[in-house]
Amino acid sequence: MKPSPIDWRARLEACGFEGAQFVPPTYGAHVLWSRREILAAEAALNEQLEQQPEDKDALKMLISLLRESGRAHEEAPLRRRLHERRCRDMGVPQEALDTAIAYLEAAETGSTPPERSAEAYVTALFDVYAPSFDDSLRGFLAYRAPERLMDAVRVAVGERRELDVLDLGCGTGLAGPLLRPFARRLEGIDLSTGMLAKARERGVYDVLRAGELTAELGVSRAHHDLIVAVDVLVYIGALELLFERAAQRLTPGGLFAFTVEKGTEPGYRLLPSARYAHHLDYVRSCASAAGLRPVVEREETLRRQAGQPVIGHVVVLTGS
Repeated sequence: MKPSPIDWRARLEACGFEGAQFVPPTYGAHVLWSRREILAAEAALNEQLEQQPEDKDALKMLISLLRESGRAHEEAPLRRRLHERRCRDMGVPQEALDTAIAYLEAAETGSTPPERSAEAYVTALFDVYAPSFDDSLRGFLAYRAPERLMDAVRVAVGERRELDVLDLGCGTGLAGPLLRPFARRLEGIDLSTGMLAKARERGVYDVLRAGELTAELGVSRAHHDLIVAVDVLVYIGALELLFERAAQRLTPGGLFAFTVEKGTEPGYRLLPSARYAHHLDYVRSCASAAGLRPVVEREETLRRQAGQPVIGHVVVLTGS
C-alpha cells in the first residue's frame, strides 16, 4: 500500500492537539481515528509501518481502519504480514510458513478451509504454551473437556478395568489421572515435545511419544481397548481417515471416545479461533463409514472462550 500524501501531524494540530511533532505515529493514528480523520490516521499508520514493518498493533489497527472504511479488499497483504509475524514469533520453521499462514488466513476470512490444521503451526503453538497451558485452561477458559469425556467413558466401560488405553493428543496429560484407574497400560501421543515434557512430570503414563496422531495410527500394529482424543479433533477438519485408522486399532468391542466442538453447518468448518467445528451428522457419517457405532452421544459445555460457553459433542463409539 502506497503511503498517503496527507500530513497527518498537520491534521492533528488542526484538531487542536498541541505538540503534534512529538507524537508517535501509532498514538497519533488513535487520536485521529477517534476524531474521524480516517485518511490522516491511515497516513500515520503507514509511516509507522515504514519504520517497523511488522508492528502488530499498527497492522491490526490499519486492518480495522480499512474494514471500517469499506476497503476490506486492501487487507490481504497486511493480514499476511500479521500472520507471518505471529508464526515467526512462535517459532514456525521457514519452510512451513506458507502453509501456516494459509491456514490462519482461511480461519480469519472463512475461505475454503484445509482438511486439517497446519502441523508446524500447532506444534509451535503448544510448545510455546506448554508451561502455562494447564493454568490457562483450568482457570481462564474453565476447561472441563477431560471430565466430560470421562463421564461418558465410565458409562460405556461399565465395570471393565485393566484396559490398554491410548490417549491421542495427550498434551500436558490432563486426562492421564482420569484414565489411569481404567488402564493396565496407558500410552500418550502428541505433536508437541513441550507438552509431552509436562505430561511426563505427572508420572501416570507408561509410554509417551511424539507424533502426528493419524500417521501414528497408520503405522502402528498395536490394538487398544480404549482410544481417547480430548479436545484434539478441533485441529482436524476431515475425520474420515482418522476414524478409519482408529477403528483398525481397536480390540473387538473396543471404544473410541472423543470431543468435538459443535458445528451448525453441514460437514466441518474452520472457525476464526483457528479450530474446527463438526456437525454431529458428519461425525456419525464418518463413524458409520469406518464401521463404528455410537454408544454415548452428549452435548456439553467443554470450556469458555471470550466469556461465552463453547458447546461440544462428547461421543463414544465402538467397533464390531
